[in-house]
Amino acid sequence: MISTEKRIFLRHTLWFCLVLAGISLLLFTTVLKKYYLNIFPIQFAVIALITVFSHIRLMNAVRLNVLKFNTAYLAIMSIKLFMYFVFILICLLLNRSNAIDVVVPFLVLYIFYTIFEVVEISTFLKKNTNSSN
Repeated sequence: MISTEKRIFLRHTLWFCLVLAGISLLLFTTVLKKYYLNIFPIQFAVIALITVFSHIRLMNAVRLNVLKFNTAYLAIMSIKLFMYFVFILICLLLNRSNAIDVVVPFLVLYIFYTIFEVVEISTFLKKNTNSSN
């Protein structure tokens, strides 16, 4: 069974993804039409899925042992960055001619999802440390 905190996070993630997808659709059908590549939805999905799995792992790490959160955070973020690196490397190898058009949307999505995840984990940690005191 999924805990309440995880359900809340998944609901927030769904809304964030829908808003970001809507903004992306609006931008890529108007202003940025010539920069759209078919790889963008795949990038979007990969970043969203990796964010969800890494965040859930962090939530589990906090539940198991709050004192080891820093170690778990560093390990999870290192694995996450390595996965992003491998993914973007594969994307660039498949589409060398449009390297900038591949990397820039990926970095923008990465920044937005990183900000989202930091806000979510900060909120979760505040609730978790307040409830344990």
